[in-house]
Amino acid sequence: MAQAVNVRSFLKIVKKYTEPTALTPQLLHEFVDKIVVHEADKSSGHRIQRIDVHYNFIGEVDFSPEFRR
Repeated sequence: MAQAVNVRSFLKIVKKYTEPTALTPQLLHEFVDKIVVHEADKSSGHRIQRIDVHYNFIGEVDFSPEFRR
């Protein structure tokens, strides 16, 4: 039940910003709870740095390439 309430709260914010023209501090503040930047990994010869974005009401959403379809 709490998850449904959180999703509804998040969707209220989404409806408010259906066509944003700029990334404003207010928009970020309403959508993003926190951003976690991990230490860079250079073991593959390329610099790879993981960044986790935790959204208000719904938490972290994984947009990693290996999870896209």
